[in-house]
Amino acid sequence: GNGPRLSAHLSVIAPEPLRAGMSVASEQVLWMEGKAIIFDDTYPHCVSHWGEQPRYVMLVWFCHPCDETNDHGQTCPDV
Repeated sequence: GNGPRLSAHLSVIAPEPLRAGMSVASEQVLWMEGKAIIFDDTYPHCVSHWGEQPRYVMLVWFCHPCDETNDHGQTCPDV
């Protein structure tokens, strides 16, 4: 699996919004142009594209705020 990080996917161009989606753990979402999906990258995830037109997504990774192996200066609440 991936190291602890947050993944942000911004759907820049999604000409067929009901024909592309993403599953993260047990959640499913559809790509909507101009909308971002942010999730913990350690969960199992996959992307599906059933359309014929290309879609464009900007992907950005962030340090996970609870990752103690990376000195990012953030702290997490005790649970």
